[in-house]
Amino acid sequence: MSISRKSGLKYALSYVSEIWRQGIGLSKREIYRINEGRSPVIHSWSTFNRYTGIVKDFVKFCVEEKGVSKLKHLSYETAEEYLNRKIERGCSLRTIKLNASALSKFFDTVGRSDIVEGLRENYQSLYSQAREAGKARPFSNPYRVINNLKEPVHKVIAELQWRTGARIGELKKMVIDKERQRVIIHKSKGGKTREIDFSDRPEKFERICELKRELEQHLKERGWREIRGSGGGVGSYYQDLKQAVKRAGEVYSGSHAFRATYVCERVNELVSYGYTREEALSITEREIGHNRVDETLKYQRG
Repeated sequence: MSISRKSGLKYALSYVSEIWRQGIGLSKREIYRINEGRSPVIHSWSTFNRYTGIVKDFVKFCVEEKGVSKLKHLSYETAEEYLNRKIERGCSLRTIKLNASALSKFFDTVGRSDIVEGLRENYQSLYSQAREAGKARPFSNPYRVINNLKEPVHKVIAELQWRTGARIGELKKMVIDKERQRVIIHKSKGGKTREIDFSDRPEKFERICELKRELEQHLKERGWREIRGSGGGVGSYYQDLKQAVKRAGEVYSGSHAFRATYVCERVNELVSYGYTREEALSITEREIGHNRVDETLKYQRG
């Protein structure tokens, strides 16, 4: 079973999916023995789902943004641009490696060894640009960064991230409990639902309510995908943020920087209330959805 270079990328995606799934449940050791240390298939559903999800996103990027719909028109430069956009969004080094691995396997499966070789030759350059996981740096002046954003809706998104410590993907599903003065985020990372109590910060809570209303108004006029934008492309939240950070004289480390800023400010705030540093860290890690204190500590300034 083989695929022609004249094939469309969407067909290539279904072709690769069919090839990869044939290895699920097979002995990896035996496959490696037959193929001299390599495996053309995937051996677990979790890896299969991650890899096919990445390739699906890549194909969408090629077709919708680059106008590339045929396998023969793919180039290393297209793959490099796709990965660079993820780097610009602040994706961690681990995420970039996972994406590069999935793309390499895709290109290998469809017979584009030239692109696989390009990724191998340039991996150091790509990886050096990606941030280490958990190394988002807090802003020294988040107001200045937000004020430098060009799109009004991007300013709303940024301030909501900063004031709640939420990931960008959590903003749309964020629920406001006005009676208890809490922000509720259902099914956040890891499938958990978490609540942030703002009863000790009523003024901040009122501002969050106002921002949430503004975001919902924007969503009535434009879809979330359009508002957020695609990757690091022109008009996207990430591109707007990157330029705003530059104009503000700060260091860019993705939208997670607002989350990191929330952590630093919240820990200091709780300590000022009389909590010990350990207690403050414990409360903050529950609010942002981290399971370990050391994960929260990664966000501290310095």
